[in-house]
Amino acid sequence: MLRESRVNGLRQPTKASRHKARASLYGGERRIITALCYDLVGSTRLLSLLDIEDYQELIAAFQNAAKQAIISHSGVMQLEAGDGGVALFPIEVGEKDAASLAIRAGLGIVEGCARVGREAGREDLHVRVGIATSIALIQETDEGKGQPVTSAALAIATRLEEIAAPDSVLVSEDTRNLAGRSHAFVFEGVKTLKGFTVPEKVWRALGHKIEVDRFYAFGSLGGPFIGRESELSMIAACWERIPAEGGEVLLIEGDAGIGKSRLLREIRKKTRDRRSGLFFFQCLPGGHRSTLHPLLNSFMGVMSGQDGQGGLTASAVAALFERNGIRDAETIETFAYLLGALGRNQRLADNGPKAIREKALRAVFRALEALCANGPVVLAIEDIHWIDPTSQDLLAEAARVARQLPILLVVTSRLGFAADWLDAANPTRLTLLPLDRDETRLAIEARWPEHRQAMLPELYDITERISGGVPLFIEEICQWVSQNVATDTMSLSENVGPTHVSAFEGILDARVKHLGPARDVARAGAIAGTWFTLSLLRALLPGFGKKSLAKAADTLCDTGFLMRIRAPGHTTYGFRHVLIQETIYNGLLRRQRQALHRRLFGAVSQNRQMAPWIDTGTLAEHAERAGFMESAIDLYISAGKESSSRSAMVEARNYLEHALAVCDQMSQGHAVEPLQLSALTSLGPILTGLLGLNAPSARKLYEDGVAIARRQPMEDQSKWFPIYWGWWLTGSDFRVMRDRARQVQAMLAEAEDPEIQLQVNHCIWAIDFNLGHHRETQDAVKAGLALYDEQSAKTSRMLFGGHDAKVCGLGQLALSLWLTGQSKASNAALTKMVAFVDRISHVPSKAHSLDTEAVSAFYRDDYGRLIEISERMANFAKTHEMQSLSGLSLLFGGWARAHGESLTSGHTMFREGLSLLQNLGAVADLPIYLYMHATLLGLADKYVSAIEVTNDAIEKARETGHAYWLAELYRRRAVLHARGNTTTEPIVADLRSAVEIAESQGATALLRRARHSIQELGVVVEL
Repeated sequence: MLRESRVNGLRQPTKASRHKARASLYGGERRIITALCYDLVGSTRLLSLLDIEDYQELIAAFQNAAKQAIISHSGVMQLEAGDGGVALFPIEVGEKDAASLAIRAGLGIVEGCARVGREAGREDLHVRVGIATSIALIQETDEGKGQPVTSAALAIATRLEEIAAPDSVLVSEDTRNLAGRSHAFVFEGVKTLKGFTVPEKVWRALGHKIEVDRFYAFGSLGGPFIGRESELSMIAACWERIPAEGGEVLLIEGDAGIGKSRLLREIRKKTRDRRSGLFFFQCLPGGHRSTLHPLLNSFMGVMSGQDGQGGLTASAVAALFERNGIRDAETIETFAYLLGALGRNQRLADNGPKAIREKALRAVFRALEALCANGPVVLAIEDIHWIDPTSQDLLAEAARVARQLPILLVVTSRLGFAADWLDAANPTRLTLLPLDRDETRLAIEARWPEHRQAMLPELYDITERISGGVPLFIEEICQWVSQNVATDTMSLSENVGPTHVSAFEGILDARVKHLGPARDVARAGAIAGTWFTLSLLRALLPGFGKKSLAKAADTLCDTGFLMRIRAPGHTTYGFRHVLIQETIYNGLLRRQRQALHRRLFGAVSQNRQMAPWIDTGTLAEHAERAGFMESAIDLYISAGKESSSRSAMVEARNYLEHALAVCDQMSQGHAVEPLQLSALTSLGPILTGLLGLNAPSARKLYEDGVAIARRQPMEDQSKWFPIYWGWWLTGSDFRVMRDRARQVQAMLAEAEDPEIQLQVNHCIWAIDFNLGHHRETQDAVKAGLALYDEQSAKTSRMLFGGHDAKVCGLGQLALSLWLTGQSKASNAALTKMVAFVDRISHVPSKAHSLDTEAVSAFYRDDYGRLIEISERMANFAKTHEMQSLSGLSLLFGGWARAHGESLTSGHTMFREGLSLLQNLGAVADLPIYLYMHATLLGLADKYVSAIEVTNDAIEKARETGHAYWLAELYRRRAVLHARGNTTTEPIVADLRSAVEIAESQGATALLRRARHSIQELGVVVEL
């Protein structure tokens, strides 16, 4: 009901009168108007910060954006005053449309303000908007135009603007009632506005209803709510505990159609008066491979185009987050990256998947904290049995931290779905069972069509039996009864199967058959999936005209199959329940399905803007079901690459492994092999990243890939170089890796691509250094870096080793030069490496260079410099969330401190670092780390333990071919034996080995150490 005046308390029905207006005793007319008031936040502060001319330009830009938003939505400016203004929305368009247009204008003002702020480089530009509706007294002017002279709407809008949070739109109860079908709102509570005695229910406008959900859309979940009293009581108890005890997590389980969504609707109603926010997300069928698709669905109406491709923009992500009070830049940036938004910060990829995950988990907490800043919120995620891995990971984190915040987190799933990953949050589990006999009868009576009441007694028992107490099945039976025209032949027992599941399928099929042309539209919609528009339906059903399609879609909405969802520029449709879509889809013949999938694939692949919500992975599924296998494989590979580019490695793996599975369905031969190699090329780095280089599945992947690659024409060999690189990298030990590197070098000797030749040398210098082949190492570095191209390196860094080849080459050269006694040249190479890596600002390469700096200081026993480097390591690791680098900082820092400040505390710190590295599996230099450990044990006079650790290090070095430090390991064991008063024989044997190995490698620095120990220990070593 609309309130006529806050002064006299008179009320006026919201339903429009048959007459345009009613004459007033004062010579005017009484009409319903909607007013909008806006005001910039903190303009006085801005004036003190900015030059007067800059301030004026900023205000002018803001006012232009605000007026544009108002005028484009049919508003009329009444007043523009400095940093604010007032607008009215015309009476002629109707009160409901006027309220809806005013809200869209208000949201447009918020977006315009944010845009002006971004363009001006100011993050402190925010606006507040208030909107209200009331009866107004309209006075005719001399020009014949009606002007409001008395209205509460103007005053209420002003008061609402004053109490609004920055970048939010508050509306009155009357405005919300008028626009309730077109916009989504969050209840902000009952407020006493200055100057008014009657409290006002205040709502915050979220936006136009663009999401397909079963709460805001035009579909119906009407009818009385029957049963579930105990469940509602339990939910109410959880909600009551939140203010005092913190958040609650609810897991609602049940079969399809059992009423999970309807229960969520009741939760929405029960919590309305005390919550500050309500957020619903829905997982969709087939979404288990689509990264963050429940969140991505929230942006369905704001997909934009770029080069003909639909897509989500980073600015749209920022706008939606800021509209809901989330303004933390890192949080918004992280989610834009994970969503794959156009214009996202690509440099985040430098952090690596593990670091991105840590950022995402932090972002979850910050986002939730911001959402409930004004009080308790309800957060619901539906149908998690279709959840994707990234969403699952973030939802598990949300459940974990929910106890710390005033949040009611509700998730729903079908029975049998393993949601044990939520167990850490100790959720309250509610299992929805079918309605009992009495509840089922009540539900049947509530849904039974009035014009068929005479039939109810004789169909009561069979309706109860075949529905099985499932609410959705009861609805469908009653809908079927309502539509069936042949009442004399209508018999439930003859049209349905013996079980309630087959009954549902039978009744749904019977209902669809009676829909005429709408039947074809329902089937085409079932092929299209989650959402579809009339333009997409026209592509699927070319024989239908636009009007025929619209009429058929309206019929499906009226009969309860579909629901309408308004999106910018067009109307979108979706099935009221996914079980309806699944049943209609499964009822199609295979040839019918394939034909419709082919039409959809052809239309959308030519114009992605036709359905921007169909992502690459979904389009690949349509191609596969259409029988276009090669196109499907290409798209699955592209989807895998897209997922990988935003650090969604599990989803990427799923797409790429499915691409390989589709390859297996094709006839084997040379035609399919390039497709297999393309999938393997992308999958290899993902598999090694997820499982490790030593994982059997990763090794097998590259071995299979090389076997296929070798069968390809010689001129194509360079194309598959990433496969050969991965084959080299996953060798079981350094000797095998060297053999493979030499094979690759020989095979690709004729390749003209300088980047390939550089990376071949990259393989060689990395392996030969570890084997102690210093001459070969230095030659490979010099040959490789002569081919280095900085532009090509930007792509190659991620493909080959994850770090820059020049940084690696200069670092390896510096270490090799020092070991071979060329200290000055080593220092020069090290200086070049540090300068270069600082210039390119590539995070993994910087971590690589810090490790090299630390190893170089370790070689030189420069403990002071090592402490300084370890501190830089720790800071860099903290900034970029790099656990392995953090472990190295502890290891090297502990080593240095043990030789200076305190042996005990330094060794403890060293052990902490070593333990962290071992847990992470980041121990490529394990023999050296064990050498350091043994040395510290020896300094503590623990010679037996020290010798055992050294034995282990030598064994591992021999086993893997990790030989460049082997001379030092033998020398260290000789020294430990001597200090532990061991007989001379093992000391001499170890020192002899140290000298021989150092000489064979040309490791002059290590040879000097060995000879010094011989002299120091006073033993005779015959060489």
